[in-house]
Amino acid sequence: MPYAIYLRKSREDREAEARGEGETLARHKTALLELAKNRLLDIGAIYEEIVSGETIAARPKMQQLLEEVEDGKWDGVLVMEIERLARGNGIDQGIVSQAFSVSGTKIITPYKTYDPTNEMDEDYFEFGLFMSRREYQTIKRRLVSGRIASVKEGKYMGSIDPFGYRRVKLQGEKGWTLETVPEQAEIVQKIYQWYLDSSILQVQKKALAAGYTTSTGLAWQQANVMALLRNPIYCGYVTWGRKKSEKQMKNGKIIKKRKVVKDFVKARGRHEAIIPEDMWNAVQKKLDETPAVPIPKSKLMRNPYQGILYCACGHKMQLVSTTRTQRKGEPSTPYYGLHCPSVSCKMISSRVHAVDAAVMGAMREWISGYESKNTNPSGVAEAQLDEIQSFISASEKELEKLDAQYNRAFELVEQGIYTTEQFIQRRDDLQKRKTDRKEQIKDLESKRDKLQAAMSVEIDLVPQMEHVINAFPIATVEERKELLQSVFDRIEYRKELKPGQTIREAKIELTLYPRVPKCI
Repeated sequence: MPYAIYLRKSREDREAEARGEGETLARHKTALLELAKNRLLDIGAIYEEIVSGETIAARPKMQQLLEEVEDGKWDGVLVMEIERLARGNGIDQGIVSQAFSVSGTKIITPYKTYDPTNEMDEDYFEFGLFMSRREYQTIKRRLVSGRIASVKEGKYMGSIDPFGYRRVKLQGEKGWTLETVPEQAEIVQKIYQWYLDSSILQVQKKALAAGYTTSTGLAWQQANVMALLRNPIYCGYVTWGRKKSEKQMKNGKIIKKRKVVKDFVKARGRHEAIIPEDMWNAVQKKLDETPAVPIPKSKLMRNPYQGILYCACGHKMQLVSTTRTQRKGEPSTPYYGLHCPSVSCKMISSRVHAVDAAVMGAMREWISGYESKNTNPSGVAEAQLDEIQSFISASEKELEKLDAQYNRAFELVEQGIYTTEQFIQRRDDLQKRKTDRKEQIKDLESKRDKLQAAMSVEIDLVPQMEHVINAFPIATVEERKELLQSVFDRIEYRKELKPGQTIREAKIELTLYPRVPKCI
């Protein structure tokens, strides 16, 4: 079996790159490939972890590597140091240790090879992971202390530009500060004044009427307005730790939620304030004294299309509610609609019940179209399957020949017919051809699996859709959401005015994306 290479940047690597010491992963890849060449190790894959994550859950390449290690795919894994494999908590370290121990996969570094079947190596490996975790915690504390010190010096530590500002590098020293963006700063000033004169809801309506958008180009929502009004950065302060992550266990997984806290570091920043401090304090006082308005349970409405219904422009459709005035003496009733949050979108919003009717109608049409087919498309598909399978068989036979040639190369070098240089050149050529053939087989198998799934998806979906149509009218909002998610990955919404039409005449057009089984 071949070997794999795993590459991941550490925090120290990023600091070294900032000092101009070169790109880390490229240097590490060169070093590990040279190590493989000197030891005549067959490299089957190279995993480069681009994202930065404390835990295995945040590192997709590491997850893939561990799955393959557990399956016994690799004889060994090459890394610069064992610390590159896991610096997370004890659970993560245990997962890594168990995967390599159970499968007997070696860990090869430029300095030492760890054999998990050897008791002393296993102990040394686990001790190395433990010390790595301690070192990580020490570095983390040092970095946090450094960032708090920078905040106290008035530097901005955020990674993105807050609305109204842009980040600029400080001249002659490390760190960043903020520079005002005039057109956005004017909007910030208006929002603060509007709130002092009205309410958050009225501020949102005025922002929508004026066509203002957030930094991401979306319409202002009440949550955006609240976050802006609460941010001390607009009256000239910088902060650290204002939002802290809280870990929670949900469905067996650890999730993080950010929560605003009262105990945080706050210092006068080096940037120019957009809002006078007395105005900012007045806004905070009004926010603190304004109680949240509870929503009566009778009027509580959740979005059954959350995460499923998308506007044709690409944005997720959002649920909105307004109060519809009845005749004199009759109580007002809530009106729920679905709309696209993008200000530039030309699609018309619709009431929820109208979308319900359109979705049920589209499902009935889909079922009717399937049942009315008088041709047998499966015959064509089966012929395609036979053709793909014949290609797979031919490619597997070719791979067996390459394996035989690969083994023959080892015999020739042992007999002295091949020099080491000739062997490495021949091995690399055969390995490239083997890799190309394996990729070809993998692509063919993927096409085969997708074709098989496509053949079965319609048959499987018909009874599922019929169940959704029958259960939908009597289901709760939460149940409707589950029903829709059981058959759809996505529903695309389109409703636009055509020449000569009125808004009432505009029709909802839907594109259904059924939930296709994932191919293994």
